[in-house]
Parts: sequence; C-alpha cells; structure tokens
Amino acid sequence: MNSDFQWQFGGWLQRLSPALAWSILALAALAGLLLIVFLYRRTLRQLPLASRNTLTALRVALLLALCLVLANPSRVRSPAGDNKKNEHHLAVIVDRSASMDAIDNRNETRLQNAVRIWKQHTDEASRAFDHVDHYRFASRLDKVSTLDDAIKPGPPGPETQLWGALRTAMSDSPAGIVCLTDGLDTSGTDAGGVIGEAQTRGIPLYFVPARNRSRPTDLLCIRDVKTPSQVLRLSRFQAAAIVEISTPTDTDVPVELWSGPRKLAAATLKARAGWNVLPWSPEVSAGEPGAMPLEFRLGQGSAQETAASTTQVVEHTSVDILYYQGALQWGYRFLRGALESDSSFQLTSILNPALGVKISSASGSTLDDLPDNAGDLKRFQIVILAHVLADQLSAKQQQALVDYAKAGGGVLFIAPDSAATNRFAGTPLEEMLPVVFERHDQETAMQSEARAFEARMRSEFSSSGDDAVLADGASRDDAPPLVPFDVSPGGASVLKGVVPMFSNYARVLRAKPAAQVLAVHPTERTADDTPRILLARQQFGEGFTVAMATDLLWRWKMSLPSSSRAAETFWQQLMLSLVPASPEGLRIVKSSSTAAVNRTASLLVAGSPGEDPPRIVAISPTGQHIPLTPASSPAGWQATFTPAIQGRWQLTAADSAGNLATMSLPVQQEVRTAENSNTPPDIDGMRQIADATGGALIENDPVFQPETTTSAAGAEQKSALPLWNQSWLLGILLGLYSIELIVRRMFRLL
Repeated sequence: MNSDFQWQFGGWLQRLSPALAWSILALAALAGLLLIVFLYRRTLRQLPLASRNTLTALRVALLLALCLVLANPSRVRSPAGDNKKNEHHLAVIVDRSASMDAIDNRNETRLQNAVRIWKQHTDEASRAFDHVDHYRFASRLDKVSTLDDAIKPGPPGPETQLWGALRTAMSDSPAGIVCLTDGLDTSGTDAGGVIGEAQTRGIPLYFVPARNRSRPTDLLCIRDVKTPSQVLRLSRFQAAAIVEISTPTDTDVPVELWSGPRKLAAATLKARAGWNVLPWSPEVSAGEPGAMPLEFRLGQGSAQETAASTTQVVEHTSVDILYYQGALQWGYRFLRGALESDSSFQLTSILNPALGVKISSASGSTLDDLPDNAGDLKRFQIVILAHVLADQLSAKQQQALVDYAKAGGGVLFIAPDSAATNRFAGTPLEEMLPVVFERHDQETAMQSEARAFEARMRSEFSSSGDDAVLADGASRDDAPPLVPFDVSPGGASVLKGVVPMFSNYARVLRAKPAAQVLAVHPTERTADDTPRILLARQQFGEGFTVAMATDLLWRWKMSLPSSSRAAETFWQQLMLSLVPASPEGLRIVKSSSTAAVNRTASLLVAGSPGEDPPRIVAISPTGQHIPLTPASSPAGWQATFTPAIQGRWQLTAADSAGNLATMSLPVQQEVRTAENSNTPPDIDGMRQIADATGGALIENDPVFQPETTTSAAGAEQKSALPLWNQSWLLGILLGLYSIELIVRRMFRLL
C-alpha cells in the first residue's frame, strides 16, 4: 500500500476544488478574526490591554484549529499498483515529414487522412487517460501544446526518424503512445529496438495509418557499400551493400557482386510494397595478391544501379598473439607449432605465471604476467587464455581484457574443465564471452569427473613414452576417445571444412543471445534438450570473443598423419576470425537516391587513407568529365556538383594508393527520395509492431476503455484516515476553550 498526506475537506467543501475550498476557509477565518477583535474591544468591565490580547489570542487559536479540522487532514492509503496522474497519460506523436504532405486524387494529404481518423477517438482517449500530451516529429521529436499545434502548417522535415521518435517518447513513461504516420522510416534501422524497449517498459504502441491513393513510383538505389581495404590472400571476407527499394507491390529484385568479368555472388532481395532499406552481405573468397575490384549491381536493364570499390589482397600480414596459460599442458607446443608454421603469426607466451615461465616472440617482446590495463595489450591483435583458473586473474586483469575487447581486440578463452569454468560465473570475463557458465550450485555432479581429469593430467606429465601407465593403473589406451565437433552452419565459414576432434570438454549453460554457435557436441545435450556448445563466437564492442569448451586438441593432432595440415588450418582460420577487421576501403556514399537537373547534389567519399584528398570526378551521360573539389569532414571528403542534363551519371573517386570507387547516380527533373516517392503506407509493419507491444491499429472502431475500479471482495481499495479525529487534537480544542472560560471568570466577565 502507498500512503500519502492529503487535505480532503469535509461536507460540501469536498465537492469544490482545493483552491476554492482553501479560499472559503481563509475568508471564514478572516471574518471570525475581525469579529473576535470587535467583540473584545468592549467588555462588561474595563480590562488591561494585556488581558484583552490574551483572551483574543485564545479565541483566535480556537477558530484556526476549527478551520483546520474543516480542511480534514487525512492519511490516504492506496494500492501499491495504483497509477498516479502523471503515470497514466497518453502521448500522441504526429509525423510531420514530407511524405505526410503527399496529395492524392481526392486532394487529401496523408496527414489529413490520419487526423480525420484520430479525431473520432479524442473524446474516448480523454476519458481513458488522465491527460494527453502532443508531439510532432520528422528528424527529431518536439513537444507541443495541442493537436492543432502538432499538425499546423510549416516546412516538413526532409527525413522520417520514426523509430527514434518513438524511443524518445517512451522516455517519459506514458501509459500508451499513439502515432499518426505512414510507417516510413528513413534512418536505415529496423523496428526491433523499438519493439524490445516498448515490451520492457510495458508501453503499448498504437498507430493511426496515414493513407492516400497516389500511385507510388519504382526506385532502386545503392546508398552505400562497405568492403575491407585489405585482406589476406586465399582468405574469405564480407562485402556489404545497403540498398533502397521503393515499389508499389511486393517484388523480387536481383542483386549481384562482380569482380571484373567474374560473378562472385548473386541473390534475390524480397521487397515489400513501400519503402525498403535492405542490407546484403555476401562472403567473398580472396585470390592472389593484387587489387581486387568489387562491383555491386542492383536490378536489371536500363534501371540497373551499380556501385564499385577496390580491395587490396596482400601476401601476408602480421598477427601478434599473447598466449596466457594457467597450467602446463601438452597442447601448448602443438598450438604454437600450428601458428608458427605461418610467418604471419607472432606468439608471445606466458606459461604458469606462478613459476615465471615466459617465452618471447620472434620480435623479442615479453611479459611477466597479464597486464592490469588495456593499454598494455594494444600491441596484440589477439589474447588467448588457455586452462586459466579464476583465482589466477585479478579483477583488474579481467577488466583490462574486457576493455581490450571493447576497443577492438580479439579474445579466445579455452577451458575443458567444468569445475574451472564454473568459477568464472558472474565475473567480468564471463560478461564479454559468448556463453554463460554454469554456477557453483550446479557443479556437484561434475566433481568426480574433474578429479579424474586432474589425475590424468598429472600422469601425463610424470610419465613418458607411449606405454606409460596412468595414476590409477590403467594404460593410455583407456584415455577418453576422440569425439568430432558437430559443425553448425554458422561455423562452416570459420572452420573451412575442417572437423576437429577432442577428448575433454566443459559444460556451459547456454549461449548468449547475440552469440554465433560454431560447433556443438555431436551427442551430449543440456537439460532443455539443446546440444552442448563447444565453440561460440560473438562481437563484443569493436572486437570479437570466442569461447572454446574443449582441450587444446593435441590428441587430435597426434592422431593425424604427419603430412596432414588440418590442425594448422583450424587454428590459423580460428585466429583470423578474431583479428580486427581492416579499415573499410575507398567508397562513395550518396546523400540522396537521385539528383535533379540544375540542383546541387552532394556526396561523401570515405575510406581514403592519409591526408591527401582523393580525385573525384563526375561523368555525364555524354561522357563529359567534371572534376570535383573535395572538402575535408569528420566522416571523409565531401564534394558537390550541379548536373546540367538528365540521365545516368557516374561518380568516381581514386586515392593515392590506386584504389578506385564508383557509383551510378540517376539525374531526373526533380530529386526523388523516400519522402516524395509516394511509397504506400506500411500497414502490415505498423500492425505487427502494435500487436507485439499490446497496442492496436486505430481505425473507426473504439480502442480505449476508461479504467474501472475493482470492487470485488478482498480487493485493495483506497482508504482515508482522518488525522483530526484524534483524542489529543480534540483535547487541545477543549483545553483552549476551557482556558478561555477560566480566564474570563478570573476577570469577572462571566
């Protein structure tokens, strides 16, 4: 129950507003004061001034106490979940972007259509909510006083930041949000974050769809491409494009990636009716060293859009790795050999810090222990933690690893022992890894296995030769059998067809939501019947982390023929998946889907190395080359030009390293963007968001119902406890009056 102090007033005063009730009581008190002063001016016998003032003060005190009693001070108790006025308000946000001013054949704009529908529900909303707040938005959300202010004429915004406006409106914790919109968002993001936040806060989202009957136009646009500036020979990498598609009906749009005369990848993008912002990220195989041109092609025929960039394929690159091992293991020398078989990998090792065993890399660098700050780890691209115990890493060392990964470093955690991984549960180290470890209270079933593992390791260090005997008298042939990884579809690109085999593994609880499970146990499953995770990867900040719940795979290496390079391939590819991505290559980013004749168009050239500006040229449909002057900006180099004729122009940019980027740009009579392409309202998208958050699509039927007070027996109700109805307060009133009578008797006035 919540308890609040309130002035509730009594009798007919309770039906008045608090301000009016206090005014009436104040006037009554003032009138009583004047009457008391007047009556005590003339008494039955002459009184000294001090005696007259005493009697007047006693009577005034009694009068004021009676006025306070009439104000009815009370302690009001209400159920804990009872909404206060400021916790039950409705936020109405109106889309005022350019698309809402589109006029159809009825001479009605989308805004007018939505407002006409909403006005049917305004009385209904005012009865269901304590008050209604109004906002308008385009690029940002602004609060206004009334609905008329939200829809008033004015220059509409050039973009629609719908998802950002909804998230901003949720920060005031309204009981619900109504949005008058056509569902268009030009930010390039999706609605997933809005749905998740609304579900977390318990805020239903309602949409008033803004419809019109204008025919939308078809439009294809490659807005941006992202390719790495540099990749290793014979490696695989991601190339990405962001495309915009406007279509009146659901349609399939072909997209392809070419490198010179070779088609590298192709797909079909499914676009819904309306405006679509779609990413496409094919995986590309690098060839031999040299410049690798990459060209994206969207659509087909004369309307096809193109965008190109260049990726440099290099022979090798240096990957500096810090290897930290908590306990001596056989697997270390096999892992070291697998990595150092490729000169690209440089390994610095710290083995069992308690013994001070450290091995420097080829560059001569060495460390005594894992650093306490991330700055000392910056010279390494990857940190490997193998067979580490929780008590070996201090809180500062773990936090340094977290900061290192957030800043772009790669961390590989290897542990085949459940008893050891359990002790990392709830630590900063677990925070950055892609898996959740089982807790200590889930460890009891594994104690015997952990002891067996420790005994087996001790026997391996104390014995030599293939015929060595284990501590329990069994031969090495009785060691756990090798079990193959069950590679998941997401892990095929990392493992490259290699299937490692292991003998020991740790049982983790589950993968985190953003994790990519690369491999699982072929037979073992968890209590909820999901496969046991062996290898998982996730992006953490700017870097990547991997959890490998197996041993160092040295038994698998020894079981392979001496000519096999499967183990080397596995470890090298796993390391490369952790290496921070190289900077993005040279690319052109358009500021608009199209350009218009005799209107200034702008573009951005990003990914140019060094301080020298790139050479930027606009090529007209007739073949005329127009050099553009770039200006430096935080995001890259900006350039503008004014096309003089209609048609398909080509934009090219080249940097001092010889990288080339191109982009096609249609020039029409007027600029066509998402805002003026008459894209149909996204009714299905708005309905899905409303259903997912407990809201609704608002049309003609009633939506909001006033809250009713539950009167069932036993339900918690509001209750008021009058504070004036106390024996001590009544005693004070009686005492004041009694004292006045006694004093009057003493002065012989009675």
